[in-house]
Amino acid sequence: MKIESCCPLRVWFAALGVASLVPLVACTAASTSDETAPQAQPAAIIADAEPPEPELVFINLLPWGEIDFQRGEFPSLGDCNALVRSFPDYSFYTTSERCEPIDDPVHCTVWQDGDDTRVQIDCFKGAGGCEIELTRHDLLAESGTRTVTERCAPFSLADAWGRYQVSEPAEPGSTGTP
Repeated sequence: MKIESCCPLRVWFAALGVASLVPLVACTAASTSDETAPQAQPAAIIADAEPPEPELVFINLLPWGEIDFQRGEFPSLGDCNALVRSFPDYSFYTTSERCEPIDDPVHCTVWQDGDDTRVQIDCFKGAGGCEIELTRHDLLAESGTRTVTERCAPFSLADAWGRYQVSEPAEPGSTGTP
């Protein structure tokens, strides 16, 4: 009668376990040396790493990234967020209004409607949103009610805001500081 022993199998698994721990211990011991330890940085350097508050703060409308000049400029991101969160239908995930830094350039379409002497501007964070809205401007231009003078042209945010302020009269009750 032959009796099989399970001990050789257990010994084999134990040896495999010990062999796999050896590289793990070697890597851990090597990474704790003083050469690879991160150096403590002064608090002043860490504070400088935070991004600065943007100079111009506007509401950004999703999904195309339209810049909402109509509500005006806000003194800070915190003030902008306070207004957006005060909206009765505010929900972080579904609200189209966002207060995010807007980098230059912004992409703007400039047009004039019919007999109106004002030149109007519509700007977006990226070229894609501008190009999507350009279709609407083109349809109005085809019908003869709109003349498009600049199509998704790059502007600095400050220049676009200045052009908007010239084209639009200040609305009473504006929440921003136009």
